[in-house]
Amino acid sequence: MLNHNRARVLLFALIGLLNSSPILANMLDQPVLHPAIPLLDEEGQHVLNSGEPYSSRMSCGEAGCHNYESITHSFHIEQGRDEASDDFGALRGLPQIVSPGYFGGYSCMGRNNPDQLAKKTNASAEDFGDMGSPGWVMRCVGCHSGGGWMEKDRNGRRYDEVDPASVPAFDGDYYNRGTDENNQPTDASVVSQWDWQKSGVVENDCLMCHADFSRMAIFDPQLNVEGAPEPRSLQKTLRATKLIRGGHFRYANTATLEFLNLDITGEAEPTNLVMFIKKNVKMTDNGRGRMDLSFDLAIGVDGRPIMGWNPAAFDSSMKVQIPMVRFPTNETCYSCHRTSASRRGFYGFGEDAAPSYEDDGVLVEDYKDDVHYGIDWTEANGETRSMTSCNACHARNYYREPYINTDLDTNHDPLKGNSDMNVRDDLDNQPNAKNCVYCHNDAENPAIPSGRKNMLAAHVALWRRAGDMAGYPKDTLWRITKTHFNQLSCQSCHITGKEYRGKPMQIMYRNRQEEDGKLRIVPYNPRTRSFWQDKNSGRVLTKTERNSVFRLAIDADGKNYGEMVDPETGAVVATVGARFSHGSWRFSDPDTYDGYVALKRVYDKVLALKGVSTPDTAMILTEINQYLMSHNTRPAVSSIQCEDCHARKQNGSFSPLIKRNGILGPGNLKTVATLPDRRLVDDGIVILDLPYLQINDAGEVTENVEDILYYTLMNPSMSRLNASIATAVRGAPKRMSKSEAVAGFGPANGKPLPVRKAAALSDAIYTHNAFLYKSFYGAELLREVKIIANDNYLTDMLLPQTSFEVSLPSGKMAPAAEFAAAKGLTVTSDIFKIEMVNSENERMSRLYGTEFLVRLPYHGDGFKKFRLLISPDGENWRAIGWRAIVTQQKPNEWGPGFVIVRTTELGYMTTANLNGLYSPLCGEDGFCDF
Repeated sequence: MLNHNRARVLLFALIGLLNSSPILANMLDQPVLHPAIPLLDEEGQHVLNSGEPYSSRMSCGEAGCHNYESITHSFHIEQGRDEASDDFGALRGLPQIVSPGYFGGYSCMGRNNPDQLAKKTNASAEDFGDMGSPGWVMRCVGCHSGGGWMEKDRNGRRYDEVDPASVPAFDGDYYNRGTDENNQPTDASVVSQWDWQKSGVVENDCLMCHADFSRMAIFDPQLNVEGAPEPRSLQKTLRATKLIRGGHFRYANTATLEFLNLDITGEAEPTNLVMFIKKNVKMTDNGRGRMDLSFDLAIGVDGRPIMGWNPAAFDSSMKVQIPMVRFPTNETCYSCHRTSASRRGFYGFGEDAAPSYEDDGVLVEDYKDDVHYGIDWTEANGETRSMTSCNACHARNYYREPYINTDLDTNHDPLKGNSDMNVRDDLDNQPNAKNCVYCHNDAENPAIPSGRKNMLAAHVALWRRAGDMAGYPKDTLWRITKTHFNQLSCQSCHITGKEYRGKPMQIMYRNRQEEDGKLRIVPYNPRTRSFWQDKNSGRVLTKTERNSVFRLAIDADGKNYGEMVDPETGAVVATVGARFSHGSWRFSDPDTYDGYVALKRVYDKVLALKGVSTPDTAMILTEINQYLMSHNTRPAVSSIQCEDCHARKQNGSFSPLIKRNGILGPGNLKTVATLPDRRLVDDGIVILDLPYLQINDAGEVTENVEDILYYTLMNPSMSRLNASIATAVRGAPKRMSKSEAVAGFGPANGKPLPVRKAAALSDAIYTHNAFLYKSFYGAELLREVKIIANDNYLTDMLLPQTSFEVSLPSGKMAPAAEFAAAKGLTVTSDIFKIEMVNSENERMSRLYGTEFLVRLPYHGDGFKKFRLLISPDGENWRAIGWRAIVTQQKPNEWGPGFVIVRTTELGYMTTANLNGLYSPLCGEDGFCDF
């Protein structure tokens, strides 16, 4: 094996060489004064004249320089709003969710009893989820900047611009549970219409990313007392707790300006822009052994917070220069992504990630370190940045040449690869964040410390020198190394030693689809979650329904606990633990078999009392997310060693087989949950949702890496949404050159179209550019469906705001087959449902006569025998003849069979062949008589 002392010497020498050149400060990370701008309110009036809170939409967007609409449509802000639909979860086996993101998706902070966002359409208060969109705003404000779902409904309309009288009863965007018609808190049984005109909306707070929070100060003398929290903490309290959770949404973005010091030099008198009037300011015990500063807002007779703008902060033109950062700081990123510590063992990319050394130069092992921190990276354009911030890998335009003007409307989607989140999966790797393969192999100037030609050669040399491949023929060494590269991601070996709160974090391994489409093993941390679901109706109990069977009680020792109450009789049937967390009481799962049986019975009764027929509830134990580990990269000396995966043979060489007690074998066993009795699983009261979850006689629910690797060869999805095998996928078309569109129309296996087929397709595209839709995810059949539209005035205006949704609907084959048989046809492919969804969430099958070129799987063998079957509803079918064909391909060793057809109409589609000899049943226009 590699000698560790020798490796350390080599490592430090290399790091010394890398750091010997002067590392210039990343000027793009330094605060600058934004050009002077007026601050305008929602009506476009100057705030000094109106006294109203400022509007970022008006100040930065409509009356400013930036495309506010485009910026706030980024996936980082939308969080699934633009992908939401009431049947989103049902199509993916999780009927309780409405989107892939935190807006209506599987809530990040709810553990085993998360809130459920109400669907858009609800029949009654009984069917309404735990909260509507207003409640979701108040719940999730801590990590979300506004705009997107905090500003617009699921149909793309600004909440406060919709006439309340036009809103259907129990609309999930305009009603809320637990608040009354005046937006005031009330009992959770109450569902009332929210007054959006009163609260306003939360526009995107640009300063949540672009303010330098380290420069904040306390300007209100009432708050500037001994022991007071940091200004950033007070800003969060004012914005989230006092304003947004107080129902004053439109004031939220102004909160930052109270604490932001306009003096960028540090030499002038500190100045801020605005002050909220406060009362009842006092230091209080927070109950956790720490003193906090509490306060209330002064509220005027109109029910709105009292605030005042500082005229002295504006110049003679009533404009102000605000210090900003071009790219978010590490601290800003981590303030929202801090949950990555418990999920991934990642503590941000600030100074804590900097490697440290002992006096003799030996590297100090620290689980927060990343070997990349502080290293210079030079892009192909010659621009060099020191890797000291998240921006080095995740920000667009970070390596922009200094002479290029700032793009005022730059794309605000952070660079992402195939993450373990499913928001806008169609944007994965488009382009990718900086990754191992790019920086260390594929880049124009790759970072290869050993000086070898590429990383393959570097690893061959390293492993040979260390004796790791001793005993193997010389001519097999490259192949052996290449096999590791094909099967393992770089992270699998170079991410080790993860900890959370000082305790080791067990790393598990699974297959994941990489950027090149291949499966490779990656390190991750599984997160087990549970929910209660009726086996018969499929209905998932809401948090409100689950909590309805508990009430808080206090025992003789003054300790809180929960009583489980029969909803029909009111009798106490069991007791559970209780704790106060995140602002509410949370009740534990039962700790006995009988307790679970009692809980199942009361949940059955909850549903029965709501009219659900013969309910049979069970607890579904699953893994909602597989948290990928991509940070805290270790140097070679701290990486996985050969013996961690392979045993030695008798001759001392390593066996090519994976050892059973290695990290990739069954010996890497993790307990992910513990039940009081395995009979809960045996009796069907608890259902283990994944095939690799097992329970032992002690009630421990375990999984091992061998089983996980086998399962993820078939389903490499990184979340319970099962994106890799989903029967419904959605994505936006991308504008590109004609040649790029043709190249992207090949099969999902990545091979190009045969030359003649490509030529035929090219001839059918009559513009220099085209829009291409294709999916990298979903069931294999869905990945074979691709769509091209010519680039013209109409499509250039509409398609950037439009998505295509392709699914494999159930129950539609019988009508199609019946129609086909009556016309002498045989269906030759699955049924596909293809729709367009615009920015107002309207579903369309036509686009003003636009012709689409659609690629469908095809198992037929005829050309003039071909028919395209199409239906608007999956019930009423008609046929289009062979003249619609652009080109076709029979299934062969090259790939699956396909047909490319012209059509101006989408909808339910499948292919068919005419039985027997060809006869001209279709007219010259390609449409058939039947």
